[in-house]
Amino acid sequence: MDNVNEPTFRQVAFTHFVPGFFLGVISLFLFKDAIPALKLHLLLDNRLDLVDFLAGFANGVFVALAMAAFHLFRNRRAGNAGWRANVHQGPGTLLKRMGVGFLAGSLDILFGLQSEGILALTGMVLLILVGHVRLFIRHTGRVLRPGNSASWRDVAELARIYLTMLAGFTLVNASLEATHLMLGGSVPFGFGHDEGELFLNSLYYTVVSMTTLGFGDIVPVTWDGKLILIFQSLVSYVMFGLMIGIITRGVSGDDAGGV
Repeated sequence: MDNVNEPTFRQVAFTHFVPGFFLGVISLFLFKDAIPALKLHLLLDNRLDLVDFLAGFANGVFVALAMAAFHLFRNRRAGNAGWRANVHQGPGTLLKRMGVGFLAGSLDILFGLQSEGILALTGMVLLILVGHVRLFIRHTGRVLRPGNSASWRDVAELARIYLTMLAGFTLVNASLEATHLMLGGSVPFGFGHDEGELFLNSLYYTVVSMTTLGFGDIVPVTWDGKLILIFQSLVSYVMFGLMIGIITRGVSGDDAGGV
């Protein structure tokens, strides 16, 4: 039986592109020693060749399969209610998720081959993050209305948005650093020139900033790095505070589902 709640490809892309892109970056660092062709200094040569397309295809397949495995495992752990809520969205839902995963994993490489592509991906991720901020505001506004109480599904959705923001800002910070390195300008953060250090330090810096720890060992020194930090800190501080407030206000009931 068809379900009118089956998400569109655009809705799936909105919720899954940033996590898929993030997973694709992780896979590059996991396999770069096993597959020498995946080393970033070999891929970032400002030209497209067969190795680049093969690496993009392989990375896309990996992310698509990993995304499918995650949802199947989540449905199994959720039991019958969680399985019904997701399977009854339609047989195409899983394929849409895999399609978005393949697209995100492929673009990790194919758009990251030159500074213009990195800037395009950074802009795309920022647009998705802005959309998630609006989604977070709508969810919290509904939950905090007088007489309403949050369910565990509401809490899970807010946590998903927050983690998506964390992954997105990690990618934006790393992309900004990589773009400055490729253009030969002053680096905004000083994450390190090694590809492993670049991503790991970007993740570390983002977590420290978004959780308001603020160790101060990595700080932005360029105007664009400072602007990103201002937006990142304000958004994450408000999100974190609202989530704590919603949880302490009380959570009742539970339902499963989601895109």
